[in-house]
Amino acid sequence: MKGICGDAKQQLNNCMLLDDTENAPVNGLVNGNGCGIAASPANRGGRKFRSRQVQSLAIRNTSSYDTMERPFRPDNLRGRWSKTADFYFATSSYAFSSMAFSDVSVWALMMGGWKFYLTTYVLAVCFYSLPIFLIQTFLGQFSTSGAISAFRVSPIFKGIGYSILLLNLGTLTYYSVNAAVPLIYAVNTLHDVLPWMSCNNTWNSPNCSTHNSYDVDEADQKPHSTVEYFHSMIGSIRDGSGAWSLSWSMVLAIVGIWVVVLLLLLNRVSIIGKVMRCACVLMFSFFLAVFVYLVIHEEFGWQTFMDYLHPTIDSWIAIRSSLGMAILQASMVLGPGWGSVITLGSFNRFRSDAARLSIWVCISHVLITVMATICAHVANDHFELHVAMWHVEKKHSMQFLFLSFAYLFGSFTTLPKLWSFLFFTIIFLAEMCALVILMMSVLTSIFDEFEQLRHLKRRITIGLSLCLMIISSLYFCTQLGFSQVSALSYMALFTQVVFSALLILMATWIYGRVRFQCDLQFMLGKTISSGEIVFIRIIAPCFIALALYQTIYMLYVNGADDVLIWISQGFSYLIVIAYMIFKLTQTNGTLRQRVRQCFAPHDWHPVNPDNRAFYEEIMGTSEMLVIDNGNAA
Repeated sequence: MKGICGDAKQQLNNCMLLDDTENAPVNGLVNGNGCGIAASPANRGGRKFRSRQVQSLAIRNTSSYDTMERPFRPDNLRGRWSKTADFYFATSSYAFSSMAFSDVSVWALMMGGWKFYLTTYVLAVCFYSLPIFLIQTFLGQFSTSGAISAFRVSPIFKGIGYSILLLNLGTLTYYSVNAAVPLIYAVNTLHDVLPWMSCNNTWNSPNCSTHNSYDVDEADQKPHSTVEYFHSMIGSIRDGSGAWSLSWSMVLAIVGIWVVVLLLLLNRVSIIGKVMRCACVLMFSFFLAVFVYLVIHEEFGWQTFMDYLHPTIDSWIAIRSSLGMAILQASMVLGPGWGSVITLGSFNRFRSDAARLSIWVCISHVLITVMATICAHVANDHFELHVAMWHVEKKHSMQFLFLSFAYLFGSFTTLPKLWSFLFFTIIFLAEMCALVILMMSVLTSIFDEFEQLRHLKRRITIGLSLCLMIISSLYFCTQLGFSQVSALSYMALFTQVVFSALLILMATWIYGRVRFQCDLQFMLGKTISSGEIVFIRIIAPCFIALALYQTIYMLYVNGADDVLIWISQGFSYLIVIAYMIFKLTQTNGTLRQRVRQCFAPHDWHPVNPDNRAFYEEIMGTSEMLVIDNGNAA
């Protein structure tokens, strides 16, 4: 421990003693990024030093008296991962979500090919997802707290934490649907005959067909059994049904999912990490097996791969759409909702190499997404060849995934039920892990911020899970509720992009580039170059702007015109603004002093007493040694 701290101290001293031209003005005042330079009188022409209160917003750590805010008291019983790898597996699990196999990547590849779609996707992961992922991991790991308390780094932005809580609660009301659908498909593979490959079921219409070819000149086609299965069993769309018709298979699946989630949440974090680690290993294994067999069975050769990499729709509008979808796909690295990476990072050990873990998580997401895109493209071609997707009326954004893959694996001549089971189990485990992580984000945020509720953890966990289960079962299992899931997903993504922009503003501009760099070096115990931090400040916002534009376009295309949806999302932004106003009114001093105090960090330090003492020794809580040409006061 002494060796690590010694290295960190030396690196932080180097960070604080930056070049005179970069960090110290001629008159010796502290610069906007917050580091003054200490030098000997011999080297500075007899300059004198004095210790004084730092006025920089990026350095000064406010007191509880200044901000009228109680001191932060960490939850010593919150737990941590049993192994560092648990963080990697938990954050990598979302790479197998339903979005990875959706028609988004298929159409983007058709319109942009490798030159535009894949290149933009990789660049967006590097310059957008990776920086945001690293900042979120830093906030959680450094502060050992959830998505509300972590904003002690700049308390005026704590309203973002409360908005995140609201956003994640809203996401939880419908997100169990994403896990319920693949669970239903996986369970039904246990029948003697795959039900979506047969017309001998109670939900099938008299015109049901199991055709494996069609006439392209015919305007109308008989409904395929695969389509009728999805519409009836999942979307509750059948003869005589209405907007409030329930899908009882969805209700049972969601109830079972929430029971499993509740049982997991009642355990320690170390056990939850082990479960998600095992689930992720299973997903990796199953997906590798499915991918290899799919390539062999469909005779996927090099020429086919090269054809996929070249766009088939030659227009600038199509290329521009593929660029936007690539950026949206890259945002999936950050997981569902917002702030889940902060929560997962808060369970890391303080000295965990967050930078290396962030890079490996992004690499895993890129590899899995590329492989999943190939699988989705093969499934799309197979379905178009035998059934024709253009004859199917689009009822839901999930429709492509489950129709094309269900038909693809169902048409296999060798072990169709096994391959169907493996594939849908992959998506189910991924969405189940995402649901658990979302619940952990909500509960951790509440208990870290509100100390008085910590002794009620068990009751609140059970009550919240039951409430969310009832809401999901009663509304989003109806025909109307199920049809709105896709629009809600894009609205959540829109808010995620906006908050990501605010996060970069807070961490690298308001808190300060140098202070952010120093904290990272202290936590990681290794050098972080100034160029990397500058890169995060400049390049990432450009990709965030593009992602915001594309998200608005996707909302328009998917018909997110429900006033209630926009009101619910707009309410999250009002919370941020209202909290800023409230924070200013609750702070002492003049308006200028209040603004400074609200932007300055409050109780921002490591939770561990040894790390905190060492951090304050190096960084100082409210005083810094600065150069002054005048006499000491």
